[in-house]
Amino acid sequence: MSSLKALQKFKPNNNLVEEIQGLIDGTISLHWVKAHIGVAGNEVADKAAKEATIRPTVDLHLGIPERSFKTRIRSLLLKEWHERWNRDDAKGRYTFSIFPKVSTKRCIDSHLLSQVTTNHGLYPHYLKRFNLRESNCRFGEDANEGIQHYIYWCPLLDSCSSIIRPGVSIGQILQDKNKIKEFKSILNFLYNHQQDIFEQESVDRP
Repeated sequence: MSSLKALQKFKPNNNLVEEIQGLIDGTISLHWVKAHIGVAGNEVADKAAKEATIRPTVDLHLGIPERSFKTRIRSLLLKEWHERWNRDDAKGRYTFSIFPKVSTKRCIDSHLLSQVTTNHGLYPHYLKRFNLRESNCRFGEDANEGIQHYIYWCPLLDSCSSIIRPGVSIGQILQDKNKIKEFKSILNFLYNHQQDIFEQESVDRP
């Protein structure tokens, strides 16, 4: 009965079942029959199965099912990813503080949300790090302020924020549609009003 149920699956988990499915056409029908009632073919199969259990060695090797192999490889890759992600000297420690556990189900599908999870974007901390621009926020207390300064504390963007306040974590923002909408509004305002928010640093030249 279990064999018949396996053959009925649209996507079986065993390569052998898939091969049998490929051999079955419209001229073949499979049925379950009760054991030990004199059906010749069933009695022969039952005898062969019993004889196989007393053999000293296994003479039939089915190999590892392809899906089992893929599942094992996926598990090993996930383990390696997790171990690397947890190393203290690994890159992306800002992102690690938001997502301490790796996951294949997580998807950041917006460039703005990507910025809040990496601290990469139109912020003095990032711009200076990669020598893109020497500038500070006009109300920044720290020359190396990152995205959280603009989300939580910058008075120049305070009018854009009503539900995102200090104490609301990045993780909480990412789990709330209204907070995500407000966060995107804050960043769009920042991008559209750069000249009012940033001040260029004076650079002493010889």
